[in-house]
Amino acid sequence: MRPPAGVGNRVEEDVRVTESRRIEVGVVLQGGGALGAYEWGAITALLDRMDAVQRDGSTVVLTGVTGVSIGAVNAACLVGATDRDDARARLRKLWEQLRLDAPPLLPAPVQRDLSLLGLPGFFTPRTDFWNALSWTYVYDTRPLLSTLHEHVDFDTLNRSDTALTVTAVEVTSGRLTRFRNSSGAAHAGEPAPAGGMGPEHILASGSLAPQFPWVPVGSALYWDGGLVDNAPLGDAIDSFSDGPDVQRLLVVMNLYPLRARRPTNLPEVQDRVHELSYGNRLRQDTRTAERVNRLVTTIDELAALVPADAMPAALRREVQRAQLYKIVTVVDIDMQNPSGSTASTADQRPADDTEGLRDFSARTVELRRSAGYRIAADRLAGHL
Repeated sequence: MRPPAGVGNRVEEDVRVTESRRIEVGVVLQGGGALGAYEWGAITALLDRMDAVQRDGSTVVLTGVTGVSIGAVNAACLVGATDRDDARARLRKLWEQLRLDAPPLLPAPVQRDLSLLGLPGFFTPRTDFWNALSWTYVYDTRPLLSTLHEHVDFDTLNRSDTALTVTAVEVTSGRLTRFRNSSGAAHAGEPAPAGGMGPEHILASGSLAPQFPWVPVGSALYWDGGLVDNAPLGDAIDSFSDGPDVQRLLVVMNLYPLRARRPTNLPEVQDRVHELSYGNRLRQDTRTAERVNRLVTTIDELAALVPADAMPAALRREVQRAQLYKIVTVVDIDMQNPSGSTASTADQRPADDTEGLRDFSARTVELRRSAGYRIAADRLAGHL
């Protein structure tokens, strides 16, 4: 069994590679409702950059994608596409359907809140008010099943060489569950999923309570995986190969700020708690993996100083095991802190607070798509 992967968070280095080298790319997509439009733009920038690198003669491969909630929806469009052009087209058509084209003269807060009345292609409000005391959710998400069928080619998704993993949490046991396509299962050392991944798995990953209902998959009921882990890193890392002559880029898209100013009222406190609940763990995971990576590098350098005939067999086996760890460069695409500075205390964009997660207005979707593209293009420039 392959040991866990190590990650080096070397985002400040210029790691451009020669044309003869293989480049592998893994992508991690967070959940965040309407903030997923940032991911649409950022994914498009990544695909454009991959095309440019390939035209220069390098081999560049998307090895794995992980997603949760709206990130799972974006991930399904990406992996369930025949090629990069098709992925760009599917994402564009998806978000054109999800956005709300309201009269432009309506005030911004009104346009933001229109989705409370429902979002065509995503969810509709319940109307059985006489049963309100027994409700366990507020919106019906069955429209999203039709949208997924329309914009995701699940046959292609299940045949893809790109490993796809989306997460959901089992309602009664609290267990975080990973749904995978065949490649994802193979990288995880699991049998291929019976019947493959379908729209119900994506819907389960995005069913955030109490707004949305749990989703039955098999004999279990599932809610949004972001309740437990809003950015699963390990599955994307596991998709990378072990070869020594490979550049591995883990592209992590952060929708929530790590640092912020002290809240001054209860709404700001609520927003800050939301940010920390859904965004902060990702940075902690990255830093832990970075420490593991430094340890592996140290072992490798020390082993090189010991003559081969002087190293005990047991120690040699442990060194060889450590050398199987993957060296990965993390590219942190932070939508709320484009500079990437850990010292930044900039506020979250006002439109991106907890209420902004429901802002599917056409103007805001386009602003986020454009910003996501620009931020990702800038961050990827030194690495791909």
